[in-house]
Amino acid sequence: MTVVQSSRDVRDGVDALLDRYAGLSERDHCVVVFTPDSREAAAWLVAGLKQRRLSARLIGMRPLVDHGFAARLNAAVPDPGTFDGRLVIFTLERDTMSHFAQLQHVLRQFGDDRCMVVRVISASREFFELALNLGPDELSARNAALLTRLTGARSVRVRSRGGTDLRIRLDNERYDWISNRGVWRPGGFTILPAGEIATYPAAIDGRLVADGALNCNVITRIDTRLAARPLTVDIADGRATGFTGGDDDVRELVELCFKQPHGTRVGELGFGTNTGIDRFIPANSHLNERRVGVHIGFGQHNQDRAVVGYEEKVHLDLITDGAELWIDDDPEPVDLANLQPNGEEHPTLVRDEDITGDCCGFGYGELTDPAAATPAAASAND
Repeated sequence: MTVVQSSRDVRDGVDALLDRYAGLSERDHCVVVFTPDSREAAAWLVAGLKQRRLSARLIGMRPLVDHGFAARLNAAVPDPGTFDGRLVIFTLERDTMSHFAQLQHVLRQFGDDRCMVVRVISASREFFELALNLGPDELSARNAALLTRLTGARSVRVRSRGGTDLRIRLDNERYDWISNRGVWRPGGFTILPAGEIATYPAAIDGRLVADGALNCNVITRIDTRLAARPLTVDIADGRATGFTGGDDDVRELVELCFKQPHGTRVGELGFGTNTGIDRFIPANSHLNERRVGVHIGFGQHNQDRAVVGYEEKVHLDLITDGAELWIDDDPEPVDLANLQPNGEEHPTLVRDEDITGDCCGFGYGELTDPAAATPAAASAND
């Protein structure tokens, strides 16, 4: 692989990934796995590993379907019976998250304490420049400050300067919270970019003005930023009842998502907590929903299927630029942009650290409408 030129900000991001998130040592054996759309990001990562004189193997993979990937992965890892160090696998993909089973197989071979799997979605220059400015300890503290308030709450009202006004009822006995904070836990995948907490709202009504960006689990090359033409969605009884705004490409994508059998259902209430991400980017990217704000996810939900019974291929996040939260009867709002750690320990969650399998359609499903093959919303299978 040819090493491409990187900026100082990119190099700082690579250093943060290797040191603060992965905590690499000279005894670690590293494997860098990348899809064709992430070659540049993989090259920067490999350059950082070489500077540290760390043992590393580099392997390519096709997204979603790659029948030879398991064999290449197994050939790249050391023999768990004779290797006494730690195996660290970095996977880099831009538009997809692929091959859970093959990676879990390797993790089980080495044991939960001897294998770390770091899954980078939205691998790009912006990922290294923006997503890693805060470390996992800082993100964990920020998530904890918000979770300790919300996990004991019955309701929350969300307002933003862009015009969002949502009334939400919480049911923390029934619906799990998810916290993505970049902290490694044995047996799980570390999902990056980090900086989000999310749940399923027991009830939600009001108006969402998405003036930040959108993020959707279909492959699209449209500019997802919404500041110039915000998208307004009215919500009643947990469903979108109509929307206005957005440019032609955005409206086409939203219409396609809402046409799906459960596309108008609200499946997620999410809060971005990563203040290190200081701008929205044009790409369809998880960086945008990790940026400070509220995102409402339509379509597929983030709960166990026994708790929320419907299934939907599509998940569309619509994101605000900042927000304030009024929790229960507290007259003082929580400003997400100025959220201060309160010293509370991060609560133990059933589904801490996001996922080890497909969630909210991260596997990147296919829109069933024939028009999904248009440039505005191409299927991941194309």
